[in-house]
Order: sequence, then C-alpha cells, then structure tokens
Amino acid sequence: MEMEPSAATLLFVFLLSLPILVTLLSRKSTPTSKKRRPPGPWNLPLIGSLLHFLKSHPPVVLRDLANKYGPVMFLRMGQIDTVVISSPPAAEEVLREKDITFASRPSTVASEFFCYQNRDVAFSPYGAYWRMLRKLCTVELLSAKMVRQVAPIRDGETLCLIRNIQAAGRGGEPVNLGRQLLSCSNSITAQAAFGQVCSSELRDQFLTSIAVALNFSGGFTIGDVFPSLRFIDIVTGFRRKMWRARLQLDDVFDKIIARCEAQRVDSLVSVLLRIRDEGDLEFPIGTTNIKAIILDMFAAGTETTSSTAEWIMSELMRNPDVMAKAQAEVRRVFNNVSPQDHEAKMDELHYIKMVIKEGMRLNPVVPLLLPRLCRETCEVGGFQVIKGTRVMINAWAMARSPEYWHDAEKFRPERFEDGMLDFKGSRFEYLPFGAGRRRCPGDTFGLAALELIIARLLYYIDWSLPVGMQPDDIDMEMIVGVTARRKNQLHLVASPYKVVPMQC
Repeated sequence: MEMEPSAATLLFVFLLSLPILVTLLSRKSTPTSKKRRPPGPWNLPLIGSLLHFLKSHPPVVLRDLANKYGPVMFLRMGQIDTVVISSPPAAEEVLREKDITFASRPSTVASEFFCYQNRDVAFSPYGAYWRMLRKLCTVELLSAKMVRQVAPIRDGETLCLIRNIQAAGRGGEPVNLGRQLLSCSNSITAQAAFGQVCSSELRDQFLTSIAVALNFSGGFTIGDVFPSLRFIDIVTGFRRKMWRARLQLDDVFDKIIARCEAQRVDSLVSVLLRIRDEGDLEFPIGTTNIKAIILDMFAAGTETTSSTAEWIMSELMRNPDVMAKAQAEVRRVFNNVSPQDHEAKMDELHYIKMVIKEGMRLNPVVPLLLPRLCRETCEVGGFQVIKGTRVMINAWAMARSPEYWHDAEKFRPERFEDGMLDFKGSRFEYLPFGAGRRRCPGDTFGLAALELIIARLLYYIDWSLPVGMQPDDIDMEMIVGVTARRKNQLHLVASPYKVVPMQC
C-alpha cells in the first residue's frame, strides 16, 4: 500500500527545490561581461562557495583561498556576489583610491531589526544622513572633549575591575578574566551612555537585551545569503524570535530614555536629546534614531574592548618575557602616583602601547572589518567588480602575512618601536579600526579604556597560570561572527601586587 506524503514532507521538498529554481532563473537574467571577473574557487549551484567555510573560521578559509587564487578573489555566498580583498595594495585601492565607490554597507536582517532599519552609524547607507551621523559622532559623541569627560567613569570602573578580580582570586582560585573584562567594558559604556539616572536593575535589563541582540547579529540568516528566500526566516520562526528580542530591547530603551529626559545629566543620551530638541540638523533625529546610535555604541564599545583586552592578556601569558617587560614599565611609571593620576601618565607607557598594537595586529577583533557595498561597477586590481557586489577586507590575513611582517605569527611588540604604524589606517597591512570614510569613529574612545584596563591589570596584579598549566597550553581557539573572540574565556590566577580597597 502506498502512503501519501505528509504536509510537512511536501513543504520540506518545496523549500529544498525552490532555491535551486530561483538560482537557475536568476542566472539566466544575469548579463554576460567581456571584462574579467576576479578569480575564485569553485561554486556549487545554489550554495555557491559556502561549503568552503566548513573547513575552518572565515578569516582562515579566505586567507588560504586567497593564497591560491589571489588577493582580489570572487566568491558567491549563496546568491550574493562577494569579492574578498587580501593584500595591502588592493585594500588601499578599495579604501582610499575608490573609497567613495565602496562607501556604503549591505543591509542584513539583523541590522534591519536591531539597528532600526539601518538608522545607525555602522550600517546606514552612504549618503547625506550617514554624513550627518558621522559628523555628530566626531564633533559631539566621540570627540576628544567627550573622551576627557568620560575619564572619571573609566577611572572608577577600571579600579572596580581590579577590586572585583582581587576579591574573586582570594584563596588562589582561578579568576574568569573574560567575564570580568566584559562586565567592566559594559559598565563604562553604560555610564557614558546613560549617566547616573539608570538604576543597576534597569542597566542589567538593558545589557541582557543587548546581549541577545548581539547574539542574533553574530552570523548570517537564510535571508542574508538568499535574499529571494527571506520568507524562510519567517516560516522557521527566526524573525519572530528576533522581533520579540527587539520589543524587549525597545521596552528597556524607552524606560531609560524617559529617565534621561527627566534628568538631563551628563551622558551621551542627554547630548542626543539636546540635539533632537534644538532641531538644527539637516535630518531631524527622533527617539528611534537615538536608540540606533546608542546601540552602535554598545555593539562597538563593549565586546570589542573586552575581547581585545582578553586576547592581549592571553598573549602576555604565552610570552612571559614580554609580560615581565610590560609590568616593569607600568610599575615604574605608576610608582608613588595616585590612581586618579594614572591616566595622565599613560603617554609614558611606550612599551604598553606597543603591546596593545601588537595584540590588535595578531588578534584583530573585527577580522574581516564590516563589509562594503560596491555602488558602481569599477575595477580593482585589474578585475571588474560589479555594482551591488559585497566587498570584504581580510584584515586578519594581511596582519599575519609573512610578506609584510617578519615572524608574522610571533607576538613581538618591538616591531612597533619605530612608531611608523598607528591606528589611523594609513598603512593597509594594519587596519584594526578600518580605513577611509567608514573607518570606526570610536577608536579614541575605545583605546582610552583599553589602555587603562591593560595598564592597571599589569600594575595591581601578578598573574599566573592554573596549577599544571604551561604557557603553550593556553587555548587560543576563536569564535568568529562579526567579531572574533576567545572560544573559551581566559581563566588566570590573580595575586595582588598592590591592594585596592574593596569599594566600587
């Protein structure tokens, strides 16, 4: 007796076959070009090059493929044409010479949900609105004046970090340093964004909601790689989950903004509320715009700072001679100096700054930068890049290339001793904050916190590995989404060198 297929089976077969049909039809309508497309690996029907990424992490896979096919390489990510840039000359062509051509961003399902239809700085399409936001950031929100204004928050929260670590490490138990660093960077950003009007309970609710939003934003959905099949995200319930998370985030946002409106204390939200009320901008901003901008601050200023600090501490523990040299410097400079004056002494910590630069070279926290969108057909490296193509810059690969770095896989802060390489994106083998128009505008804001965190971790605490563990045993496995963080948070034994009183 023959059995009739169930409705679920028919639906599965339909969903499986429809992408193939869509792909075949779309290929028929694609015009041919006599100009050369960049070389690249094999592409399968429907999924394109996606199978290559089963081998390892995206930056590693793309580097290995580029070694075979060249620094300007074509892949098809599902239905998305993608060009990957893996050399400084090609990166300079994209990020400097043709910067305006590649100045826009592709939209993703997550950015549409959590960045309020891309009203934020990071994913807003290139144009007058984005230029207004960029100016707002550089002049008001992330200016040198604002970085100085937030100094007391950095000072208090980094001292609180040291107190918490010293308390957690009593008795010689290993401390979860990764968790402590994330809590500290969250607190710095939250206080800078909201001031003192946000209760600890409300702040915790907000940070929980942000964590959920970032978790959704850490990868691609079906709709991101198969735009014609975005309905699958609806059928599977994924969009419903994202919408629920967005509503929770909105609810907490509304409560915090209401409090900031009632009490105009110094905070980023208060600055934005003032600008909103003045109404002098080319594009008036409202509450939704404020939410999108503040969300960017957390996305760019919390996990990135904490992950960078965690990677740097991992490298220092793997290289005891570097650790000893860095600690000797900070303890000499901070000796007999009041904690409130530590930040004023940061310019004297030359080796610490080299350590941070080298940590950001070897483990860039945004290894592929944020993708660009080609706004008009052009050539890069002698190959044609079609309008609408996504462009990825493999900063991780360039920062580890033996062609541009001696002992590229080694942690050697001394390579920055001549001061020729900085964070400004002027040398394209080193792009921790990107380059060009879409370069991260919050580098000064983030570096101020990162430098103080590393300096105080090395000044106040003697670090050692758990019993039986050697430097080479430290797990350096990463998880890569938009950012690259440690797969397993770093656990270290913390012994006080100087005790900080137990108060936050």
